Amino acid sequence: MPRRLFRLHTVPGRIRTLTACAVLAIAALFAVSAVALWQAREGLRAVGGVDGRTVIATADLYAALTDMDRQVTDVLLTGQERGWLCDGEAAEQTEAAEQVGDNGDNGESGEGGQSAAASPGGGVCDRAAARVLYEIRREAAQQAALAAARMADGDPVRLTTVRAVLEGLHEYDQRVQAAMELGRRADHPFGMPPPEAVARYRFATALMTEELLPGAYNLTMDGQTRVHTTYEQRRDATRAGLVLVTVAGGIAIAILLALQIYLGVRFRRVLNPYLVVATLGMIALTLAGASLLSSEARQLRVAKVGGFDQVLTLARAHAVGTNMDADRGRALLDPGNADRYDQMYLDKAKSLLYLPVTNLAGYDAGLDGRLDRYDGEAHGADFGGFYGAAARTIEVRANGAVAEREHLAALLTRYGTYQRVDRRVRALAAAGRRTAAARAHMDPATSTLPHPEFRAHDDRLTTLIARHQYLTDRTVRDGERAMTTWTWLLPAACLAIASLVVAGVRPRLAEYR
Repeated sequence: MPRRLFRLHTVPGRIRTLTACAVLAIAALFAVSAVALWQAREGLRAVGGVDGRTVIATADLYAALTDMDRQVTDVLLTGQERGWLCDGEAAEQTEAAEQVGDNGDNGESGEGGQSAAASPGGGVCDRAAARVLYEIRREAAQQAALAAARMADGDPVRLTTVRAVLEGLHEYDQRVQAAMELGRRADHPFGMPPPEAVARYRFATALMTEELLPGAYNLTMDGQTRVHTTYEQRRDATRAGLVLVTVAGGIAIAILLALQIYLGVRFRRVLNPYLVVATLGMIALTLAGASLLSSEARQLRVAKVGGFDQVLTLARAHAVGTNMDADRGRALLDPGNADRYDQMYLDKAKSLLYLPVTNLAGYDAGLDGRLDRYDGEAHGADFGGFYGAAARTIEVRANGAVAEREHLAALLTRYGTYQRVDRRVRALAAAGRRTAAARAHMDPATSTLPHPEFRAHDDRLTTLIARHQYLTDRTVRDGERAMTTWTWLLPAACLAIASLVVAGVRPRLAEYR
């Protein structure tokens, strides 16, 4: 029976064959379009969805760990151990006991009617803000580690790394607590903690820098590789889908034109209105589908290169910058190992903004000129590192490049100013003025916060990260919104075109019954 329907030596057979080929071509266009759009959607979700945000969370793990160690360093350097060791639960118990005592003593409160946490050595104390921030960052580190574990998908290596980080956090807490207790007992002057506290601190920060931070870094790199691989696969599939849609649409249009010509010649009709509308619809659908896929491939690249990659680069720069500031504090806190900490500082400075130098003096000499040249519009970035990568990404983008360049130039200016502050700190330390160096390293107004220039650099980084995260979110949202209509438009359009083809040939076939 099928052979009789499609016999090419008869007119009805030729019409049925051309009609079947047209319908199959329409079905092929639907299939390749649907698959290509699915690939584009999955690519956008990998970059801006769960996977991408989990990778950013692992970068936050690194940042949280570095911030924790910086808080510990600054507390030991400035002598706030007593406030660090205050116990919040003890504070609540002390306040409750005082209230009971007050009620039994004519409602009068002791010591001006104020309550405070009990200190480990007796008496009262105010809990240091650094300890509160430390606890917040510790909780953030744990949450980020758990997010990395969820992304592991049963990978034993990643799960082992996450487990090691969580266990290392507990051990780090214990070492920090021991160093704080020794520092509190000595009641040391600003910038000069006792040797036994420094020795305990050295063990704690060694655990952080040699085990916890490398583990967090490996988690971030592994997650970044997975997102990059998914992105490359989905983008390549989207671009291949663009080619296939164009080919399938072209074949369908050619078949419809052949059918139109055959019917016109055989039945002496100039045009078949149904086939004309079907052909025009197929042309419109092909062009619209190809345009959408081209736009989605472009959106996917913007979300990945201009958004996700920049967020991750700058987030890592943010964490490295915090760790670099902690290295300066480590050198002041432990002058016996200052040379090693200075080298660590230089390594991190070069990872932020790379210059081909071997010491801090050479870095200082080469930094200012390069930053001044970048600030001029005629020059590109002649430096490497995270900031060099960010600058080159901006230079290859047309849209928004001017505004982004201005933000990056402002960030680099803050970075240069902070480096000049660090030179002064090093000069004071080299002159043997440890207390003056410690005070110059901290905020001169409070002596408890990081230096204002470091905080200004940190704030600029945070702002730039937020801008690129917004770009990622907006691009992914726009890309997904553009595809939403096609979930019903594509099948409806293909079905309508196929129906028009059938309606156009049916009267001609009826003449042969």
